[in-house]
Amino acid sequence: MANKFSLGDILHYTNRRTYSDTKGDIAYLDGAPLRRPFSMPAGQRFLAFIIVAVAIVLGFLFINNTVISALREAAEAEQAIENNLARQASIETIPNMADLINRNDKGIKKAFKNAGYTMFDASSESDSEDMTLYKLPADVTVDEAAEMYAKGISNLNAVQATKLLVGSWQFVAERSAGTSMVVRYADFTTGDPEVAVKNAMDKTGFDPESITDSGVDDSGNTYSTGTLEADDATCVWRISAIPLNEIYDINNMPEEACYIGVRVTKQ
Repeated sequence: MANKFSLGDILHYTNRRTYSDTKGDIAYLDGAPLRRPFSMPAGQRFLAFIIVAVAIVLGFLFINNTVISALREAAEAEQAIENNLARQASIETIPNMADLINRNDKGIKKAFKNAGYTMFDASSESDSEDMTLYKLPADVTVDEAAEMYAKGISNLNAVQATKLLVGSWQFVAERSAGTSMVVRYADFTTGDPEVAVKNAMDKTGFDPESITDSGVDDSGNTYSTGTLEADDATCVWRISAIPLNEIYDINNMPEEACYIGVRVTKQ
C-alpha cells in the first residue's frame, strides 16, 4: 500500500522557514530574504577591491607599454626628423665642379679639407682610377657615417636617414674612361624636380644660356644639360633630379624631397 503524506508532513520534512503562507495545497515561499539589503562581507569586499585595483594597474601598464608608448615614440621621431631638416641644407656646400674637373684626387681632397669639411672616404682599394668621398653633416662623425653607410641608406629609418642626408653629399671622380665627376645630394625643401634642377644650376654657376637639352629621360629624371669651359677644357654638364622616394624606400620621409645629381665630364 502506497504511503500517503499530508501537506503537514511535507512541510515537516522541508525547511519551514522558507515558507510564509499556505492556501489549500499550495505553499508560498517567504519573500523576506529577497527584500533584505545585499551586502558583501568585509573580507570579500577587500579581496574584490584588490582584484579591481590589480586589473586597473595591469590595464594601465598594458596601454602605456603599447598605445601610449607607440604614440610617444612616433612624436619623438617626428620631432627628431624636424630637427634634422632644420640643419644646413646640402646644396649650401656642394662644390664648384668646374674648379675640380682638372684636379687630381690629392688636389680634390686638399680643397675639401681647406673648406673645413669632414669627409668619409669610401673609395674602393681595388679600383685606383675612381674615388668616392662623402661630405658629412657637421654633427655626424666619421664612425657614425661609416656605420650607417655600411647598413645601406635604404635600411635606415627616417630619423637616421635625415640625419645622414641633410647637409651631406657624395662626390665621385671617375677616370677609367676620360674624366667625369659627379656630386649627388638630397634636397628636402624644393618639392619640385624642375625647381631643384634650376636651384642646382644657380648654385654651381652653370650658364642657362649654355643649355643644349632638357626634359625628362626614360628613367624619370628631370634634367638639363649644357657645356662649359674650364681651364681651356671643354666640358659637358648635366643636372638631374628625381623624387627621393624613387631612390630610397624609407617610411615617413618627407614626400617633397628630391635627389639631385650634378655631373661634369671633360671632353
